Amino acid sequence: MVSIAGVCLFGSLPAKATARLQAWEFDTGQNRFMFTTDSSVQPRVSLLPQPKRLVIDLPGIVTDEAVGNQFIGGAVTAVRVMQADARTTRMVLELDPSYSLDPRQVKVWGMTSHQWVVQLPSATQTATAAMTATPKAAPKASPPPPSSPSRPSAADPASALPPLLSRNQVTHAPVSRSATVVQGVQVTQEGFFMPIQGAAPQIQVYRTRNEHQVRQLVIDLLDASISQALSPQSLPQGRYGIHHWAVTQFSTNPPAVRLILNLDAASPDWQVSLVSGGIWLTPMGMPASQIATAPTTVVLPMFNSAQTQPAQAAPPPAAIASSPAPQQPAAPQPSRDRIVVMLDPGHGGADPGAVGIGGLREKDVVLAVSHHTANALQAQGIAVQMTRQSDQTLDLQPRVDIAESANATIFVSIHANAISMQRPEVNGLETYYFSDAGHRLASVLHRRVLGTVAMNDRGVKQARFFVLRRTSMPAALIEIGFVTGATDAPKLRDPQWQAQMGQAIAQGILDYIQSGR
Repeated sequence: MVSIAGVCLFGSLPAKATARLQAWEFDTGQNRFMFTTDSSVQPRVSLLPQPKRLVIDLPGIVTDEAVGNQFIGGAVTAVRVMQADARTTRMVLELDPSYSLDPRQVKVWGMTSHQWVVQLPSATQTATAAMTATPKAAPKASPPPPSSPSRPSAADPASALPPLLSRNQVTHAPVSRSATVVQGVQVTQEGFFMPIQGAAPQIQVYRTRNEHQVRQLVIDLLDASISQALSPQSLPQGRYGIHHWAVTQFSTNPPAVRLILNLDAASPDWQVSLVSGGIWLTPMGMPASQIATAPTTVVLPMFNSAQTQPAQAAPPPAAIASSPAPQQPAAPQPSRDRIVVMLDPGHGGADPGAVGIGGLREKDVVLAVSHHTANALQAQGIAVQMTRQSDQTLDLQPRVDIAESANATIFVSIHANAISMQRPEVNGLETYYFSDAGHRLASVLHRRVLGTVAMNDRGVKQARFFVLRRTSMPAALIEIGFVTGATDAPKLRDPQWQAQMGQAIAQGILDYIQSGR
């Protein structure tokens, strides 16, 4: 039963050029604030002290009527809605003085680009409280019908979230052996790619709806298992109109894997294609780049209490934007408190780097891969800078200077390898480091790429490369294959493979960041 203490519906508003706030409500049972606008919005959320309040600014949104002091009770004593300026609606949640709020626990979800939820922690919730779904016991028979998808346990706090806010799920189960191993899911410019190891699986595809009438694409893979490294965090977050992935291992004989994709209103139908090395999911009727993407979950960072408090009708406060992909400033001077990944595409301009089979140039391959890596990291909310973003000549010292001036958290240089054209049998991945800190970064990166992309393993090695020695942050240099290799060169030339490699490097960087560096 849902307990709604505060509700405001603004009814049918006349069509005007400016977007409007349609409705808001506060659910005291879940300590959750929800609001809807009639067009897309990117909220800015700030936590202000003395008195304690949560301020939500909606740029480009207006309201036809101000709402003052709608008393709620509990952690949130009142909600006020006002016009901060001519084009910004401000909603203020007044917090009870006894309510101890850790800003790191405030979560902001975009169910769609115009339906948002601000989830506050309960009064008893601690910073270490986990919100992970309780896995269901694996069935002993065949997978259940697609119309009966597995759901989180009722005891799980995440199960109380509205269906569109459900998190990605991965349910592992013991499997003796299988013909196919699913390594993960990668986001590409064309859609999604699932790399596999072993034999090609038998695939069954169903299209259905769940109990909330949300469209679902169900993919069953027979005689298959999922990699132990696959986790909810490694699955795509809100990309291409798919707001929830559930991957379940069944201990049947033979074993089976079920993927359930929940589609939002912006998502088209999807085609599932088996290709060499994996499974492609591509949208039908439109390119993936044209699919509207709803904002992903973000966490409100710690607010600096020394900031100036805004006046009631003053311009918006120095809010913390809930954008999943922060924009880079023109003259970046980031703090060490936030993560900045510096990507260094090798060579460029007058320096082609290694030139291999068929005139394949290192500088072209690594620039394309670096852009895929940058896009994947930015989609996960990581700030990224590149030493070069086009085919330009850049010496080694300027690359170091760019990383140092940006206070980069980590430095990853991306290259392609080469050897004599008379040695086409030499192929594979090599990753280099110089310092002890770089060794760990290189190892994590190397392990993830090898686990995602089928390549010969040539190891993690120490080397005295200039950009590794002169940078002060953890640094690694990855050689993504041989332009002279009979096996590697065709892959390095392939745009789809470049996208897969870029995604794999990005995931390796995320693995390193999430492990605490």
